[in-house]
Amino acid sequence: MERYCLIANRTSGSGSAGAYIDHIQALLNARGADFAVRETQYPGHATELAKAAVDEGFDVIVAVGGDGTLRETALSVVHTDRILGLLPCGTGNDYARALGIPTDAEAALAILLNGETRTVDAGMANDQVFFNIAGFGFDVDVLDYTEEFKPKCKNGETAYRLGCLKAVLGLKLRKTTLTFPDGTIERNVLMAAAGVGTHFGGGMNVLPESDMSDGLLDVCIAHDVNRLRLLSLLPKFIKGKHLGLPVITYRKTTEVSVVCDPVSRIEVDGERMDGTPVTFRVLPGALKVRAPKNN
Repeated sequence: MERYCLIANRTSGSGSAGAYIDHIQALLNARGADFAVRETQYPGHATELAKAAVDEGFDVIVAVGGDGTLRETALSVVHTDRILGLLPCGTGNDYARALGIPTDAEAALAILLNGETRTVDAGMANDQVFFNIAGFGFDVDVLDYTEEFKPKCKNGETAYRLGCLKAVLGLKLRKTTLTFPDGTIERNVLMAAAGVGTHFGGGMNVLPESDMSDGLLDVCIAHDVNRLRLLSLLPKFIKGKHLGLPVITYRKTTEVSVVCDPVSRIEVDGERMDGTPVTFRVLPGALKVRAPKNN
């Protein structure tokens, strides 16, 4: 019988995760599962708890929370023989979306207990590991503004939409050189995203052709966009219908190095960090995850 260690964050989903976590525990008890629950208390705690769970020999280390909890937990599971599980109850849940794991507690638990184990890629942004998507430019500006709006909004989605609006009004393009293994391109870049997942920003399908197990990064670059064009572009990003547009460059690669002016901070799985210049590169087969069968 597999042993599960749940790394649970009750503050996820603007505090709504507590009831979800209690429900999951009741479901696991009813099924007679062998599990333990470790609750996070501060930023970075999930990484510590997950490392202890790996050392204690748990088979599946389960992130119960949002994308932040997922990232912290995965940092201690990557490059080990342990399996990462996910019970998503955060605001964005973008990594779960890429894997096809629903937010419904019973459906997600069924995948955790009865799904298949997949080997997937991760990535590096300079010296930072990421598991979904990293990038720079407009998306970092949006995250900055979203944090401003969160205390005033009832939910994270509203704060994110307001953050998008403010970023549109303060539109910035950066003169950028992107160097791939097969050559260099220069663009006036609005934003660039590199990753192994598909969605970021709470459901924006920025890398619709991404395959989490192909050993490649998908890179999407939006460039030479004015404010009016951006307003028409955003709905296409949400639906993943932006490929083929003249203001979009989309490539698959093992790595890309970026220099831009003015410089930009980067976001790594939604966490803002020191930024450009930056090199994004793939880590093939770095992580085992529990996913839906035949996904």
